[in-house]
Amino acid sequence: SIYTSFDQGLQAKLQASVDGGLEGFTDTQEDGRYSMQGAAVCIDNATQMVVAVVGGRGTEDAYNRGYLAERQPGSCIKPLLDYAPAINEGVAAPATTYTDKKVEVDGYSPKNSNGRYRGKMTLREALDRSINTVAFQLYMDTGADTCLSYLDKLHFSSLCYADSTAYSVSIGGFTKGVTVADMARGYATLANGGNFSDNTCLVSVLDHAGNLVYEKQDSITRVFNESTSFIVTDMLEGVFNEAYGTAYRYRDSSQVYAGKTGTTNDNKDAWFCGYSKYYTVAVWCGYD
Repeated sequence: SIYTSFDQGLQAKLQASVDGGLEGFTDTQEDGRYSMQGAAVCIDNATQMVVAVVGGRGTEDAYNRGYLAERQPGSCIKPLLDYAPAINEGVAAPATTYTDKKVEVDGYSPKNSNGRYRGKMTLREALDRSINTVAFQLYMDTGADTCLSYLDKLHFSSLCYADSTAYSVSIGGFTKGVTVADMARGYATLANGGNFSDNTCLVSVLDHAGNLVYEKQDSITRVFNESTSFIVTDMLEGVFNEAYGTAYRYRDSSQVYAGKTGTTNDNKDAWFCGYSKYYTVAVWCGYD
């Protein structure tokens, strides 16, 4: 007997959300699966257990993209890799001013999605607008090794040595990519005051005689200071609340949300990772 934390009601809602959001994409692969795919992982903030996982469109696909697919996270990685580490290390604060301008290091020069520069702005505005040049400057000021050490503490499963030498990591360009589950756990850490949990969906396992074979052990690790998590959460609320926020059109006056959008080059990957008081959800869509 295997006992899990899955909530069938939430699972049905999350599956319906992914299926409904992508229903306009009807092209299929040679094996009959939809070409445009999606995945999502939902974590209960109170228990930090996974309560719903969508591995793809429909329920017949055995390939679970929520756990198995490694995709480039784009700007969704910025709160976990750039902003929270910088604030946690005392390098910068929300009101710290940076200049959105052309920057180049060893031949690498990040571009903003609109190809323009906006000049001086606070870190708060830069995060809400998802300015790549500021995220890169923040990453460099904090230090690549320091920033990446936080992803290691968050148990990101697909990191490799080459990531430490690639400046593009600062804005979401990894060697292998990241999983939806890892992104969900990272944002759930911010939602839980900086405390990371490696909980999955598995609660306990009993053998045929009813003997306990496995039981979940709560393992909590402090990754970010509580004040850092509070500050970054407040900044991420602006993604919804500020008129220039990248998720402004999804704001909901009946609930408080914090989160971040993310896209990769040519929109090959599209993400949203965020949380309310109750749940944390990471969502990805793109072609396999």
